[in-house]
Amino acid sequence: MYVTSISSKDILRKLDGDFKQIECHFERFPDGEGYVRFDEKVKNIEEILIVQSLYYPQDEHILQLFFMIDALKDLNIKINLIIPYMAYARQDKRFKDWESVSGISLAKMIDRLDLESKYTVDIHDMKVTKAMRGENLSAMPLIADYLTNLNLRDPVIISPDKGSVERARMVADQMDAEFDHLEKTRISGDTVEIRPKEINTKGRDVAIVDDIISTGGTMAKACEVLKRGGTLKVLSGATHLLMISNAEERLIKAGIDGIFGTDSIPFKYSDITIAKIIEEIF
Repeated sequence: MYVTSISSKDILRKLDGDFKQIECHFERFPDGEGYVRFDEKVKNIEEILIVQSLYYPQDEHILQLFFMIDALKDLNIKINLIIPYMAYARQDKRFKDWESVSGISLAKMIDRLDLESKYTVDIHDMKVTKAMRGENLSAMPLIADYLTNLNLRDPVIISPDKGSVERARMVADQMDAEFDHLEKTRISGDTVEIRPKEINTKGRDVAIVDDIISTGGTMAKACEVLKRGGTLKVLSGATHLLMISNAEERLIKAGIDGIFGTDSIPFKYSDITIAKIIEEIF
């Protein structure tokens, strides 16, 4: 399979198997407007896979994607698409009157491009993937492999809330470990206690797993609570490491013993590669 990318070239370099890379460059005109240009070898192919992650600067990476697709369609090339990180996926509903639902809007634009296949990875809300009539893939098996190799002591896999407990379950099942989710209990008017709903983590290692680490606030608070309860080691990880607003500093200050994630977004803790998912699909 031929593959190409602008924002996710590092993922392409990690691919094993029969993948052949077609270089694509993003250039700018003197006025700042951009365009894409493929290697000449593109003229001889019939089908290609685009791997384009839509992390910051999101709008630039989105425009690159549309330019790539349009250029390839002009050559009558069949196009498959994997978006490791889908921008705007958390904007899946209208929060105020008369505003756009940006995640759904972007998904609809991608759907109209008439591609052979479309994939997201651990999308924040499946409504977005469904709007582009695509398929969502999971990096949780890769995270389970990563955690298994750390030889954690009697590990517990925890999700930050009930809504993401399925991810924790997937990881725990593969590791033959227990899983739980954090529960908020209001003690008084302004006092809220956060703790695992069912499992005592005293004397055990814990990995908190989610789809995204954004500011790290929830995970930092969870780490502090778990450490006070006697948890030995607390790791924090997610498929997508946005890590904004001093998230790393916040997690380290809270006592986190390790941070992990995939290379859907390039970051110094992106030790788990999405390439393995691509190899399984193509």
